[in-house]
Amino acid sequence: MFSKIAAITLPIFVLALVGFFYSRRVKPDLAGSNKLIVDIALPVLIFTSLSAKSFDPIAALTFTGAAIAVIFISGLVAWPLASLSGVSKAAFLPCVMFTNVGPVGIPLIALAYGPEGMGPAVVLIVISNVLHFTVGAGIMSGKIDWRMVYANPLVWATVLGVASSQWQVELPVWLQTSLTMIGNVLVPMMLMSLGARLASSQVQDAKVGAQASVWVLVIRLAVVYGLLAFMPLQGVERGALILFACLPPAVFNFMLADKYQVQPHKVASTVIVGHIFSLAFLPLGIWLAFL
Repeated sequence: MFSKIAAITLPIFVLALVGFFYSRRVKPDLAGSNKLIVDIALPVLIFTSLSAKSFDPIAALTFTGAAIAVIFISGLVAWPLASLSGVSKAAFLPCVMFTNVGPVGIPLIALAYGPEGMGPAVVLIVISNVLHFTVGAGIMSGKIDWRMVYANPLVWATVLGVASSQWQVELPVWLQTSLTMIGNVLVPMMLMSLGARLASSQVQDAKVGAQASVWVLVIRLAVVYGLLAFMPLQGVERGALILFACLPPAVFNFMLADKYQVQPHKVASTVIVGHIFSLAFLPLGIWLAFL
């Protein structure tokens, strides 16, 4: 089990460290490359994963429902516990509900389960992304903008991918190869970009960040195991949901907190400390997922 955990987690940490130390030395401007990753590579990966003939949207309904339930129930459980975290409800709830599925979750699930894990990973990132920029932004701003759903390229990539799978659309070999190459860029670039972002971050309110990070893990794991007691998830889907619970808070939480001025320093500390704690949380999640 130890060798399996090391084989899954070490590539994640190595690539993040490459980005971290490179950014500390060179201080590159990653805004353009990050936008390229989010606007092109991520939707392409979602499309190619869902358009695979093995994807079954009906079979994925239970897992999709479970992912949505984890997000919303975690928020409900976190509501009365926010005072224990040292962070306000508006700042704490999104950190519990929305984790770093893209830069950490997709590589983690892909390394743990290989191509078989890409279906659940894609479901998680699409659900998380759509709800984060509607419900999550609404919690911080006090208003939900549902236009973010149909304006989201990940939603359209999901629709097109599922449609291609069900209609058995055969793409030309040259196009399929091109899309696959673009999608393959995503995982290593996301991890190195994450390391670069952490290199430019400063930890303030570290105690608050530590308290909140521990509560995030406890709440999400409790919710996931509560749901697994009632939902018939097995194998890759069960493991992916457990790994989903152990991910650190999403970096986008800080961006939204800064935009709406909802304790941005405390949210930043929760995000940064959460990623540091992931050195222990992710191996724990892998051990639980493969029990």
